[in-house]
Amino acid sequence: MTKAICTALLILLFGKTLIAQTYQVSGKIIDSKSNKGLEFATVRVLGTDNGTTADGDGNYVMQLQQGGHELIVSYIGYSTDTASIFVDAGSVSRDIFLSPSEILTESIDVFGEDPAYEIMRKVISFKKKFRDKLNEYEYDAYSKFVIRSDRNSVKDTTDKKQPGKDDELGIFGILESESIGYFKKPDLEKQIIKSKRETANIMRGVALPFFVNFYDDNIDVGEFKIKTPVADDAFDSYDYKLAGVTSIDSLRVFKIDVINKSEISPLLYGTIFVADSIFSILKINLNSNSAANPRLVKNIRFQQKFSPFKDKNSNFVYWMPTDIQIFAGGSFAGLVSFDAEVFSVISEYRINKKAPAGVFDEFVIKVLPDASKKDTAYWTKNRKLRESSEEKSAFSEIDKKEKEDAKSLNIGLGSISYGKYLTTNPLSYYRYNRIEGSALKLNLDLSRFNRSTRASAFYGYGFSDKRSKFGVSINQRLVEGWKLQLGGEAYRKMSPISYGDVPSLDIFLNTMGGLFDKTDIYDYYYSDGFKLNASYWLMPQLNIGTEYLNEKQQSAYTSTNFSVRKKDDEFSLNPPVNEGVLRTLGLNMRLNINDYGGIDWGDGDVTIFREGVIPILDAGFIYSGKEFLSSSFEYRKYYARLSGRRFFNRLFNIRYELGGILVDGEVPYQSLGFLNSDQGHISMGRNFGTTHINEFPGDKVYYFTLRNNFGNTLWRDVPFFGSINLAGYVNFMRNELSDANKDFSAYKGFRISEGIYTEAGIALSNILELFELGFTWRLNNTSDGARAFYLTLTSVRF
Repeated sequence: MTKAICTALLILLFGKTLIAQTYQVSGKIIDSKSNKGLEFATVRVLGTDNGTTADGDGNYVMQLQQGGHELIVSYIGYSTDTASIFVDAGSVSRDIFLSPSEILTESIDVFGEDPAYEIMRKVISFKKKFRDKLNEYEYDAYSKFVIRSDRNSVKDTTDKKQPGKDDELGIFGILESESIGYFKKPDLEKQIIKSKRETANIMRGVALPFFVNFYDDNIDVGEFKIKTPVADDAFDSYDYKLAGVTSIDSLRVFKIDVINKSEISPLLYGTIFVADSIFSILKINLNSNSAANPRLVKNIRFQQKFSPFKDKNSNFVYWMPTDIQIFAGGSFAGLVSFDAEVFSVISEYRINKKAPAGVFDEFVIKVLPDASKKDTAYWTKNRKLRESSEEKSAFSEIDKKEKEDAKSLNIGLGSISYGKYLTTNPLSYYRYNRIEGSALKLNLDLSRFNRSTRASAFYGYGFSDKRSKFGVSINQRLVEGWKLQLGGEAYRKMSPISYGDVPSLDIFLNTMGGLFDKTDIYDYYYSDGFKLNASYWLMPQLNIGTEYLNEKQQSAYTSTNFSVRKKDDEFSLNPPVNEGVLRTLGLNMRLNINDYGGIDWGDGDVTIFREGVIPILDAGFIYSGKEFLSSSFEYRKYYARLSGRRFFNRLFNIRYELGGILVDGEVPYQSLGFLNSDQGHISMGRNFGTTHINEFPGDKVYYFTLRNNFGNTLWRDVPFFGSINLAGYVNFMRNELSDANKDFSAYKGFRISEGIYTEAGIALSNILELFELGFTWRLNNTSDGARAFYLTLTSVRF
């Protein structure tokens, strides 16, 4: 009796686990004549929706319960084979051989319209029919990303060459995941990441099942969308040619070449395999044209296969994707080359099954809290693709290297770091300007102290003005999802008028200009005080913030005339400011009503991403009051900016910005509205190319900028120039200054535009993936002897 009770308890407690126990079945799909592996062959379990896809060498891996199973293995151009497998409390290894089919025609003589057009009309008609009936579904997916690079990577030291792999590129990183996916008409999607694993050098990532479906009208690659060859209006963009006929068992399969009509619009080219009579897609092998390659990427290749899945309620058969392989390659600045391999496998569909209540929310991807806690034994058992010896070595070697780097000094381009948390920027150690002369500045950054806290500090000294400068700052993200962010800074420093913190590369360029050309593009004042700020996301579309500033402001004066050359020239005098204690209270907001999605990382952190063409509104208000805030100045500043972009094709990629500043009251010179400039900057990428910094201040400033990226159509096939884009732009501005604020301003050497200030130009963008060379003409408001043409070098804008 006791034994029976114990047995019953064991069944109640562990029965589900015992029943669900699975074992690994693996092997290789092989051509019976050539004895070579068949890449990406399809393996299904008879009588179920369970299955997998072989890898590039023909190796397959799947999990099956104890008992007998029939594996159906198929490959276009081969006869399908059924293999009987018996699983008995252990792993099973079984190779399966396929024989080439007899029907094979590689050339077709065509007179009149190519038969491929009528076949594709039927494919599109079939697509519409089954998609009308397909309301929702869920599926199980396994995904693996392998990123290769010629820098900071682990190379395969074995003698065996990996087919299709560049021997110079080692593995930089690996990500893999298991997920459950949900889809519901018209466009609701959700991915729940059950488990994930990545190499130690990837701080935050997940192998998202980038499961594109080539039955969709468009493939979204982030920057733009690529029209597919089975879109409803595909005939406007593609030509088709019947290239041959093959078979899978007794079913004829049409091999159709897809030809893109344009190199301006993002399109594809390659081959589609279509089943006769059914007119369903069996397989695609497509490549991106030059217009469909995102920035830094030189080519993308897609492979995907489709299999029939039955709706158990209606018995209607849907042809659904069973996998996707994506291969991409590119380089950065000609210095770093990379390849990326993405492989997602669908193991099971549940057609027209209702998703759990509440599954569709603002997060497109949700990582379960314990997703990263699966051990090596779990992945060995459950991964759907075989792990190569190179991948095993990469996990081990990268983990070892990351542990060593965590305790070592690393010198990189523009930064020096100790371990993961402490960094310093050597470009900021020395600077030269007309106020400080030669100056030293030591800095430390703890921005990676943890994911929610960033702290920094600096100390500097100017040898000509004989002043010490120092500052400390901290930013803390709070509340689940980091919706609330608090920050504070205390400092005594020299600040540039109309700018915040200037990037170190721009400071370096200004130093070179001061030392060798006796130019200093900035104007300065001394600031001593502190500021506090907070921002909060009320909803994904709306962020609000506030800031309090308490700062003593004093004029800074030119203190040196040294220069390596032009010794007889004089530095320009630094303009004075209205001295006093400025205390302000500010409010700001950002409104972005474009479509958005998010990633819930499962640890309280979230990432929001957006897409759409609706412009973004940034606006704010700053108040300085003598009575309420005990400030030396009384004024109110309002500002707003509306910005957006619209991608049509590679010839028309438009960006625009409309903005204005209005200041009312007794405004000190340093608090006026300013129109910033590209002159002298390489990393800030401002809007205007011919204005000088602080040339056109005002208590009313309005501007509009319009820019179009024409792409690389003119020289796409020319060596070196092939990656460079041509852009054109036109900018308009108007500034006004009241007589009262003219009289109040401590500095009088500014300009008021005569009518609407206008400039236009062209730019060569994406030079070495980093820089943009601008050629800009000032069309009016030219002074006697002033240049009308300016050359600027800035960072890439898009």
